[in-house]
Amino acid sequence: MREILRDLARRPQNGEYLEIRLEHIVTTSIRIHNTTVERLKVTEERGGSLRILHPKTGWWFASFQGWDNLGEYVVSGLRSVALLPQGRTGVVRGEGAEEEIRFFPREDFREKPLGEKVQLLFTYARMLREASPFVVSAVVEYRDEWRTVYFANSDGSVIFWEKPDISLSFVATARKGDQIEVYRDGVAGKAGFELVRELEELAHRVGKQAEALLFARPFPGGVYDVVLDPVLAGVFIHEAFGHLSEADFLSRNERLQKLMVLGKPIASPVLSVFDDGSLENLRGSSPYDDEGTRTQRTYLIREGYLSGRLHSRETAFLLGESPTGNARTISYRFPPIVRMTNTGIEPGTVSPQDLFADIERGVYAVEYVGGNTALELFTFSPAYGYLIERGKVGEMVKDIVLSGNLFQTLGKIDAVANDFRWTEVGWCGKGEQMGLPTPTGSPHVRLREVLVGGQYHA
Repeated sequence: MREILRDLARRPQNGEYLEIRLEHIVTTSIRIHNTTVERLKVTEERGGSLRILHPKTGWWFASFQGWDNLGEYVVSGLRSVALLPQGRTGVVRGEGAEEEIRFFPREDFREKPLGEKVQLLFTYARMLREASPFVVSAVVEYRDEWRTVYFANSDGSVIFWEKPDISLSFVATARKGDQIEVYRDGVAGKAGFELVRELEELAHRVGKQAEALLFARPFPGGVYDVVLDPVLAGVFIHEAFGHLSEADFLSRNERLQKLMVLGKPIASPVLSVFDDGSLENLRGSSPYDDEGTRTQRTYLIREGYLSGRLHSRETAFLLGESPTGNARTISYRFPPIVRMTNTGIEPGTVSPQDLFADIERGVYAVEYVGGNTALELFTFSPAYGYLIERGKVGEMVKDIVLSGNLFQTLGKIDAVANDFRWTEVGWCGKGEQMGLPTPTGSPHVRLREVLVGGQYHA
């Protein structure tokens, strides 16, 4: 197959840039609700896509089922792209790469019988229900996917990838009278079936946390010093700032270009933010992006200064910069677009305990249930939190809302702890491409004097 793709990628004769991508995808999806199997689905598909950029017109993209008639697709694509209206885009060309990227999990989930998978999920569902008498609904969702990719482009790249992904989530719904609370957690990774074993303690904790939310008091909104836990801090920097750093959006928005000038002080000097797709074995990692560009660490903020942005080959051409290895696609059905990989806040030097020590009145905001962004404006809802009084973490609270202007808020970060960790559960959506794994990472982070919404104001 690699020789066939190498030959097809040499077909352009008029300066066209060409990519061809083939995928074989096997997916298992299981959902258990209480004692019922609500979904049990195994799918297998083979498909591919062809993307061509003509230097005088624009992009032509086609996806197809099966791996037959590849030569006909290329001939048809080269004819079609020449007929498009005149355009003004281009790509930064690169050196070709040849590599075979294989993955060897400790327990290959493709070899596990469906019955074994279902039985394990039933065990976890029972533990969710038994964690608390208030739990009225227990949902366990499992998904595994093994994706085999062949990729070639007209720069001479021919790459073979194996891309496994596995996830398991627990959702407990607790009820007391008319009051209902939902809590969820889980695991995900580029791993084998070993990742989802021995999670009884996590299942129990999810059930107990749903119960605890029933008895937590609503948060008294006001102006507070705020400590974000690593999960919430990572999601915040991904959603509120990371998307603004994706250059496809930036290249079309003149107002944002004026706000996001490289070298401009944009945050507190204690803050450094990076995106790194080259890290080993995280869900957002790969030696190459989906255009065949080698991935790298890109600093978006370095010690408070705007220092970089995320590029595909096209956006690098449009802005006169270099590709960063951030062109990604969820499948062969879609062309690559600029996406984050593994995005994080670089650890600081202080202990997490020091962040709390001098807070007279504040809130410790933990995990994440929802939010939205509109350019520099954001709103986030932590899953729950704790009051901080005289340096001590106190009672549990809920219904917390963090909102504000991103650039003002980045300036209020005055301390970053040294306890960095990655969170791999979850995914990111952009445009029509939903479900892309994008891990976030952070230590604990402290912000001063933030207006925080709650159910009532103190």
